[in-house]
Amino acid sequence: MARRKVVERNYPELINEAEEKIEALSAELKQEKANLKQLKKDKVRYDAMVEKQRKQDEIQKAAELLMASGKSMEEIEEFLSN
Repeated sequence: MARRKVVERNYPELINEAEEKIEALSAELKQEKANLKQLKKDKVRYDAMVEKQRKQDEIQKAAELLMASGKSMEEIEEFLSN
């Protein structure tokens, strides 16, 4: 097995720089994970809000159509029960 030739360098400084870089990247990764978790929670809430709004829009449209029909509630109930 061939050995790699080692050159003279300031190893303590290089090691310290590498450790600091790893620590900074780890902190950044932790922040991004927290951000992702929050985004997923926000998406669930947003999807629920959009669905609720869609249902309310449908109810509003149905109410408008019923009012525009000019029929009484009794007539509408009778028609829907058939």
